[in-house]
Amino acid sequence: MKKHTILLAGIILLALFSTAGLKAQITIHQSDVPSLSSKAVMVVDTTGSFLPLGTGSQTWNYAALAGTQTNQYLFYNPPTTPYYSFFHASDLADSMIYGSGYTYFSSTATAFSGLGLGEVIMGFKVGFTLHPAFVQIPLPATLGTRDGGLSRGDTAIKYSYLGSDSVGAKINIHYADTVDAYGIMTTPYGTDSVIRQKHWDITVDSLGLHYITGWTWPQITTTKNYVYRWYTHHLPYYFAIMQMNHTNTKDSLVQWFYGTNVGIAKISHSVLASVYPNPCKTEITFNCSSTDARQISVFDMAGRQVANQEIRNGNLIMNTSAYSAGMYFYHVSDISGSVIDRGKFIVQ
Repeated sequence: MKKHTILLAGIILLALFSTAGLKAQITIHQSDVPSLSSKAVMVVDTTGSFLPLGTGSQTWNYAALAGTQTNQYLFYNPPTTPYYSFFHASDLADSMIYGSGYTYFSSTATAFSGLGLGEVIMGFKVGFTLHPAFVQIPLPATLGTRDGGLSRGDTAIKYSYLGSDSVGAKINIHYADTVDAYGIMTTPYGTDSVIRQKHWDITVDSLGLHYITGWTWPQITTTKNYVYRWYTHHLPYYFAIMQMNHTNTKDSLVQWFYGTNVGIAKISHSVLASVYPNPCKTEITFNCSSTDARQISVFDMAGRQVANQEIRNGNLIMNTSAYSAGMYFYHVSDISGSVIDRGKFIVQ
């Protein structure tokens, strides 16, 4: 009986020590945010059934999170993207989840920051840049880490509308961030030690028209945002994000993540054995070594899709004789439409 009591006590102590280890405060470093080798899958819950809980030491049990929508993030070297000319200070880019554009980041030992986004608007290639950078999390980060400030962005394109010669947009973001909690978090992906960052901002979006007399801003929208972000050591992006309503009393959506560092260079070698000739003139050949590759889409420098063709038996010969001389970008997609490789080629 005594032996069983000692064994039971040992098991209880082990469980307590294990829990204490999980609930210990962790510190997030540059190695815990996205890099060029990162891939993350985001799943969205829109049930509005979850709350961020209080500050300090916490246990978040979100195992019941639903999955109504799934999107994939892949992180790339910015010079391989069509909007790099707007973001020379960026060392990281990812594909936008709802379009053909890209978001651009700066990742250093002291901060992971957003620099803006590039996309096509009304047929024009546009870079929406943020000055100064919009800090997502200062590094290293642990309980009590704070940051905040004002980040501004603007863009304009030559476009005749209602007598104007240009249309434009600008944004002002006043924000403040605090790492206010730590502990154990469970999502459908698993359980891990996390820190939580509370983000608050007031964002003013303005749409404008330019006339001979100058700019007018007929549409101005102000929104207040509350967002909670959880970080861990074992994912290349967030562990979870909770977007709250404007009064910070109820969640409007929760995004939970899973993924691994897959290595973009390794994907390229396993999916495409060769792309030739590059530069090309009248045709280019894509030779694929992976059976996952099903389609290749081609985009011009403005981000417009100029081709979308199916890969058969691992090969595709694409006619480029009608293409204007210049650089083009291609996406390789699997059967679900997820992009599994990217690259560029030149038409002479």
